Amino acid sequence: MNSDELLGMLDLGAALADIDAGATDTSAADAGAKRHPTAIVCDEWAMRRGRELADCPGWEATGLDENAAADFHALAFDPQAEFQPCEERTREKFIGAMVETPEFHALHADTMLDDCAAQIAALHFGDQFAEYRRKNDAGKASGGGGKPDGIEGEVAAIGAAGKAIAAAAGEVKELKDAEGALGMGAGSPGGKRDPKAVAEAFNRVRNNPSLRKICEAAGRFRRVAQSKQRMKAVHGFDDVVGVELAGDLARVLPHELAKLDVEELELDMLRRLAERQALCRDFAAVEPVGKGPIIVTLDESGSMRDKIENAKGLALSLAWIARQQKRWCAIVAYSGDSGERVIALPPGRWDEAAVCEWLQEFIGGGSDIDVPIAELPRMYADLKPPAGATDVIMITDAICKLPAALVAKFNAWKLAVRARVLSLILESRPGDLAAVSDECHQVRTLDAGEVAIGRVLSM
Repeated sequence: MNSDELLGMLDLGAALADIDAGATDTSAADAGAKRHPTAIVCDEWAMRRGRELADCPGWEATGLDENAAADFHALAFDPQAEFQPCEERTREKFIGAMVETPEFHALHADTMLDDCAAQIAALHFGDQFAEYRRKNDAGKASGGGGKPDGIEGEVAAIGAAGKAIAAAAGEVKELKDAEGALGMGAGSPGGKRDPKAVAEAFNRVRNNPSLRKICEAAGRFRRVAQSKQRMKAVHGFDDVVGVELAGDLARVLPHELAKLDVEELELDMLRRLAERQALCRDFAAVEPVGKGPIIVTLDESGSMRDKIENAKGLALSLAWIARQQKRWCAIVAYSGDSGERVIALPPGRWDEAAVCEWLQEFIGGGSDIDVPIAELPRMYADLKPPAGATDVIMITDAICKLPAALVAKFNAWKLAVRARVLSLILESRPGDLAAVSDECHQVRTLDAGEVAIGRVLSM
């Protein structure tokens, strides 16, 4: 080999080295280019929701940007989030720690496609992530706080993610209880939800301890009612009589179900199911049974003050049953000769503000007869409820002494309007209330586990 050939080989080697170096630099550049501002693939709508969330006062306290807001909202709201490498590796690690837990998936079932619940969850995610990031940065800066990117960092991420999920789950449960109690849930009749109205009602409930306890009690009773209602023999599926807008997957028309298999239509179909706007078969019984109104009377005498929150929670769960059965409902608060407070709840959309106002008030009077035996026929005539077999539920702690003439008059009214009276007597004896009741139950407390409460909730 001569010198010219050797120099040629050296030149070729240098050229190859230059090419390899260029390829390495390009690979590094490509790796950097593949990292994105968000850890979840977010379209323009998701980014807009992130910007709106970033403008909330609660989010500003975290010090996080709109990209983090978009990530956490999409994580809670989207049915199936698509992940991607993120420029902020700490956020990527935190989100990865969250989605690997069964608690997150349980929470996601409640926040998916629910903007109000997703926003609540996103705020808690952001709050805990901001704290986690501060500790992580402090550990890196000091050099003595462990290894933030090692096993200690993984444990810290899992701990912070667990706190975020637990905090979010607690508040989302409160939201669901408030929605169900006030008739605002996604599965409630009456069409689409109004996110603004839901947010206003939830803030009102969250800031009022009494309302919060009532909604929690209503949630407990409603879960028992759902179980009792499912155990009943269901009639009314003898004939298909038409099509209606609903969210019952078992009754959805076949061409609507087919949309779930079309990528472009899947999300819209899931939204319509959640908002009860899907086309479903409408069934009817061959022998229809007429169901009339449900009327709940609450004793609001002074002795009921410590029990009234559970009593109102039970009343709201009975109103929920009425709505599921497409029945008219009224709740009457009464205290002897101190007057009454009446709220009518039709099967459709309720006036949430009026319901909250009614729930917050308490009469606190009293007399010898703390149940509206004399007044209920008059109130029934004033309310003008739909005709049909009427269920009357009386909740009181009074020992009633009723004149014989009043008993006879009330029983005659019961017969005329086809009313059935179920009485719940708290920590007391029925007294003469048994003479006007079809069923009379003594209970120690208004607890969802009481057999008598289950009997009432199975109507």
